[in-house]
Amino acid sequence: MDVITAGQNILAELGNSFNRLHAPQVSQLVEEIRQAKRIFCVGAGRSRVLLNAFCMRLNHLGLEAYVAGNIPCPPAKKGDLIVASSGSGATPSVNAILKAAHGAGARIALITASPASDPAEIADIIVDVKAPNALVNRENQESSQLMRTLFEQVCFILYDSIITVLSANVPREEIAARHTNLE
Repeated sequence: MDVITAGQNILAELGNSFNRLHAPQVSQLVEEIRQAKRIFCVGAGRSRVLLNAFCMRLNHLGLEAYVAGNIPCPPAKKGDLIVASSGSGATPSVNAILKAAHGAGARIALITASPASDPAEIADIIVDVKAPNALVNRENQESSQLMRTLFEQVCFILYDSIITVLSANVPREEIAARHTNLE
């Protein structure tokens, strides 16, 4: 297989998985973001990298958003929303943060490929991504890609789609004015 064919296969997998998202779950997540006093993004590994980009765009829209564990990061409390991403639902660091946030009264949105995982029990919203969720996916032939790559790709497109919806009524000049000038 060559790179172009591999890329075409990846795009087909991504489209298939993205089209299997449940619109009511995603709509609920968008409404929670709109209503939240502050948004905290929680993830590990590649999921965290993608959430960094999502958090940056939320800030560009004028929302108060943080990546949990970064500096600065105020304490979460009632009225706040935690947006967590964990394909497996078993990431220890993510689960520990979710328990702390739940104890502080924050609402929790979990984006996962494992909707029956432990953190789902305390989540207020679950967005179920139909993608492989293991490090080795022998039984799941939905993806030719490594590990949880398809999950991560769907999440990134989901985050950018949410930003597109949230930015619909925000003047582009306002968004651009919030972009860093320290690059």
